Amino acid sequence: MTKAEIALNNNGIRPTKMRLFIYKYLKRKFYAVTLREIESAFIKKSEHTGDRTTIYRNVKLLQKKGIIHQIDDGTAVAKYAYSGKNSLDLHLHLHCMNCSKTFCLPNRVPQENLPDKYEITDVNLVLKGECVKCQQAKKQKYSKE
Repeated sequence: MTKAEIALNNNGIRPTKMRLFIYKYLKRKFYAVTLREIESAFIKKSEHTGDRTTIYRNVKLLQKKGIIHQIDDGTAVAKYAYSGKNSLDLHLHLHCMNCSKTFCLPNRVPQENLPDKYEITDVNLVLKGECVKCQQAKKQKYSKE
């Protein structure tokens, strides 16, 4: 068994071809992607038409199991990213206003400030700014002028 198959099995997910593809694809990405991007990558990789409904159902299953998470970055299109563990992963995101990519940040959202009997189940805090690549490109542009 591959590491990806073991990871899915450990989370109670049968490792089908589509699930393995989505898991590996999102694990490789350093930014969040849309369902359309997943579908396009699947078509390129397998040379088959990806059924949108199948992709969506498998993404939702991986999300339900905590392997990936959905990000609402204000663009009206849901994006998905690898979570790295099978638990609620509460962290911040940065949406680059220049290249429109959304990145997971290492900053964790503290839970210890909640009153008794309150529990965080979802956080949607997206910082807006510029990613490292866009900042570097801007610096290079201005240094050449």
